[in-house]
Amino acid sequence: MPRDNLMTTTLREVWEHLVSHQVTRDLDGWLSCFAVDGVMEWPFPIKGVPARLDGTEAIRAAVAPVWERARKTNRRILGHDHVVFHETTDPEVIIVEFDMLGESARGPFRLATVYLLRIRHGRVVLLREFVDTAALSELFQAGATPPALRSS
Repeated sequence: MPRDNLMTTTLREVWEHLVSHQVTRDLDGWLSCFAVDGVMEWPFPIKGVPARLDGTEAIRAAVAPVWERARKTNRRILGHDHVVFHETTDPEVIIVEFDMLGESARGPFRLATVYLLRIRHGRVVLLREFVDTAALSELFQAGATPPALRSS
């Protein structure tokens, strides 16, 4: 996303840009969507991941091993489905419900996810991710799809 367009970027466009890097496995691109002092939070604990990460370097340190494990185990995000945007009365905040679609060595998976995003000047200053953390932890640790996440 060019820097001169950051002020005119909509909250929806920032989300679309952010998640596009999940599909392309571009960690640097994904992190570039965050403000330097951006925060990532998981209100429900994920095994092995701090509940709050402050700043892009802390976010990188926590998620880079997860992304690398995904590469090594052939687990990947293919896209996002059933996307619903909820605007709020705060012009910096958007809530996005979606299913994260992917594949692993055991087959396809679908993971219901909700992002609460605070975006300022075209950058994510807060990403609060609500997800089935037990299923996600199992997926991260095993590098395979838990039975509850497999598509029918």
